[in-house]
Amino acid sequence: MNRLARVSTRYGPPPEWFDRLDAILEVVRQADGLEWLGRTDIKAIFHCSERDSIRLMHKFGAEERANPLSLPRTSLLAQLEALHSGSTFAAFSRKRQGVATHLAAARSEASARQFRVRTALPGLRPARLSDLPPTISWRRASPTGPGRFVILYDDGADLM
Repeated sequence: MNRLARVSTRYGPPPEWFDRLDAILEVVRQADGLEWLGRTDIKAIFHCSERDSIRLMHKFGAEERANPLSLPRTSLLAQLEALHSGSTFAAFSRKRQGVATHLAAARSEASARQFRVRTALPGLRPARLSDLPPTISWRRASPTGPGRFVILYDDGADLM
């Protein structure tokens, strides 16, 4: 019955929908008016592609009923609840919580590193272009166009 739980623990990472397992479980619980779930239902519940919905249906033990593939809602609910209470999902949740804690610490550390650089003497006014030495000038071809700095020097020592 719990074939998916065995698959997810034996082979690689858990499925990408594991982070939505709580919401998926709630949707399946509330769909008590449906006895059987089809491909489009699984696609909507798991927010996956049509191909993935077929794969999920096979993993959860779907059967053919009057030609289309169908999955009993109670069977899916039981398997999802078993997955939710299993060790694979618990490990996934712990890892996700650890990553969230690590990210929060990194954000806090990054924000602590942010600081404003202030002038050494608060009474000084900010530098202006008019404060440049006479050998450096700011020129514009037109009043609204781009500008450029022009530096005049006699030799390399003057430039330095």
